Amino acid sequence: MEDILILAITIAAGITAIYAVIKALGFREYLGGKKAKPWAIPREELLKRLLELNSEKLPFTIRRGDKENCDLVVEWKLADAKWYGIFSKHGLTKWYKAYILLDDERKTARYLEETGTIEWVYGAEGLKPVIKREQAFFRGRILFAKEYEVAFGITEEKKPGKIYEYMFDPSYPRSIIKKTVEEAGWEFVQVTSLKHVQKPVHKH
Repeated sequence: MEDILILAITIAAGITAIYAVIKALGFREYLGGKKAKPWAIPREELLKRLLELNSEKLPFTIRRGDKENCDLVVEWKLADAKWYGIFSKHGLTKWYKAYILLDDERKTARYLEETGTIEWVYGAEGLKPVIKREQAFFRGRILFAKEYEVAFGITEEKKPGKIYEYMFDPSYPRSIIKKTVEEAGWEFVQVTSLKHVQKPVHKH
């Protein structure tokens, strides 16, 4: 009886492992198309709206993803001296990157997230962030990774008040982008496979 139970557990574990591998490789993953609106705006207009979200007040940037073979890339502003000063003061420990592909046929924006470790090192300009991709690297759908900072001080009006408030949380850029996508009549879909956010390669 015990042998049968052990065998059943082993088989169940094997099936679970196979399912996890299949899911990680992106097979049978939903790619969108069911929730897009009939009035969805043109792809180029949505691309323009997403790029226009960029602001000096936001801790992330949205840029074209030609190098990554996708439409857009979202990242914390780790290369911006103003922002990495704030990040280091806060003690940010994770870098964040997301890939976006605008599937015109399905009117769907597919979104894939990556995160990993940041190491702060001293240089000529003080503390600077160094991305450690090999340490605790994750790719897929980030469910919870909240880092938050609020600073209080004396405002320009010489009164006590809030100086800044930042959400160093992947859900922050994601929610802003998702809102813009859905207001454009498109569907927003998070995926776990890199191939689902990369442009198709056309063979000659």
